[in-house]
Amino acid sequence: MSTASITLPAAGSKLKAAAVSPAERRLANAATDPLKFLALAGQLAAVLAVFVVFRVDEGGFLRMAAATCGAFLVHYWLPFRWKEPWWIAASWGGAVVLLGPVVAGLIIGIGLAIFAVLALPIAFRYRLALVCVIGAALIYGRATLGFGIPWKFWPAFGAIFMFRLVIYLYDLRFAKGRPSLQEYCAYFFPLPNFYFLLFPVVDFQTLRRTFYQRDIHAIAQQGIGWIVRGTAQLCLYRLIYQLKPAFTPVEVTTLWQLLSGMVLVYMLYLRVSGHFHIIVGFLHLFGYDLPETHRRYLLASSLTDFWRRINIYWKDFMVKVVYFPVFFRLRKRSQTLAQVVATAAVFVVTWATHSYQWFWFRGDILFTWPDTLFWGILGALVIVNLLIEQGADGQRAASAPGPVRRVVQTAATFAFIVVLWSLWQSPSVGEWLDVLTYWQAG
Repeated sequence: MSTASITLPAAGSKLKAAAVSPAERRLANAATDPLKFLALAGQLAAVLAVFVVFRVDEGGFLRMAAATCGAFLVHYWLPFRWKEPWWIAASWGGAVVLLGPVVAGLIIGIGLAIFAVLALPIAFRYRLALVCVIGAALIYGRATLGFGIPWKFWPAFGAIFMFRLVIYLYDLRFAKGRPSLQEYCAYFFPLPNFYFLLFPVVDFQTLRRTFYQRDIHAIAQQGIGWIVRGTAQLCLYRLIYQLKPAFTPVEVTTLWQLLSGMVLVYMLYLRVSGHFHIIVGFLHLFGYDLPETHRRYLLASSLTDFWRRINIYWKDFMVKVVYFPVFFRLRKRSQTLAQVVATAAVFVVTWATHSYQWFWFRGDILFTWPDTLFWGILGALVIVNLLIEQGADGQRAASAPGPVRRVVQTAATFAFIVVLWSLWQSPSVGEWLDVLTYWQAG
């Protein structure tokens, strides 16, 4: 009898929890609390003060941050059904402020036209073909700066659609139902994206699944923590930027300048990771409980570990649209062959899409030997690293490395990435080799 009295309530509670619909759970997670709200608002005010005092970024960053925080103060108290529409409306208003009414109107209008095409009651392949036609016309416009469209439109439009549209089309292809216009707008038009050209490649399904999946106060508090982390990284970036010597043969005249210059060039990536933490932190304020974008990538203990830790959203994007399709097509032939080919495909596509990204931002195609060698060497060594980590039967080795070995592996990985990164950031292979050798002449 005592056993029944213990187990029955637990089973009943599970049934009760299972009976709660996702909509009811999200509504419960959106419950307001005046004291907790004041705590969140106070922290955001402190963050904005830091932005003002330390000027952590340039341009319209402060306006974007202030508009986002102001939108949250209203968003928090709205009825749940109005929260996401308000966020979309606030984002469109922010777009007008940050980009101007003409550019903002063009971006939103073309985005809505793409949604209208994808909502047509025809087969997916025909809708995809129509979107490709629109994309080809826009690519032509970007290459020629044609159609009388302001130049400011092109990088902003690319920042919003060039990668996330691929994810949206991929998910739409396999989705049971079609996403609503509200879901579409919330995905493509978040306010920070109208300022940040480099934006995390947020997954559409993840964005929808994580919407108010926890208590909003916990989500928002984690977001503020990530905003603080990103702010600290941006402040450190500004310090490094001031200290970093010009990484040229003329400036690098000693071994210390060579080594410190290589490390500081790599550490400039703090600006990207800092921006990404702030972006996702802002999205947390509006209930999107997204995962972190970078996970202590400076402590990676292997190249495979480095790939898993740095720009996690990009890695997940490549795994979803490149790795899995190639792997599952080849795995019947050989598990190892499928892994090798799929991983190689990921790095080839990553190299190509970075050139594609450069095209939208700068208007020309990026093709340099440092860029090609960087992705080629990194991809080849990740494949080798992956094969080493696999056992004879394709399983990972069971024994974990000890602390001393892990420290050595981490230091070696960091040193290798620093050298490879310095090649990537050099104008040419010849100039990179000059920097590595001319310091000996003083």
